[in-house]
Amino acid sequence: MKKVFSTSLIGYNKREVDRYLEELTRDYEEELRKKRDRMMELAEEARNLKQQNQEQSERIERFTHQEQYISRALINAEQRAQAIIEEGQLRSQEEIEKLKSEKEKWRRKFREVRSELLEFERTLVSLIEKFRDEINYYTAKEISDTILMEGETVQTGTTDLASLEGALNKEKNKEKVIA
Repeated sequence: MKKVFSTSLIGYNKREVDRYLEELTRDYEEELRKKRDRMMELAEEARNLKQQNQEQSERIERFTHQEQYISRALINAEQRAQAIIEEGQLRSQEEIEKLKSEKEKWRRKFREVRSELLEFERTLVSLIEKFRDEINYYTAKEISDTILMEGETVQTGTTDLASLEGALNKEKNKEKVIA
């Protein structure tokens, strides 16, 4: 701002200089006021930014704590899940072993019972054979006794051959029924 003053008798015109100085002062004060207002706005904005920064820092800190808590909870959950899985596998393995043992026990029992049944069958067959042999023996004895008695009668002349054959056939039929 360059100003040219008119000259007067003693120097520059005092009124012009005073007016100029007043204008300059007013302009300066106006500029100063604008600068102060701008500084106040910037200071308010800085306070707001600091407050927002503080709030964001607090939120970040809360989120960090929450993240740590969630991480610990997830780790604990994973560990518990792994322990449960391992325990389940162990229990199922024990149950499988128990079932295998029980199965083998029943197989042995089945073999024993089957063996006993086979032995019983052999004994029964043996008894039946003995019984049949005894029946055959007694039947043969009875037949021979009958023949001898009839033979005595034949010698005396009272028996005929047909009655002897009938007795023999009767005894054979008894044998077939028994066998």
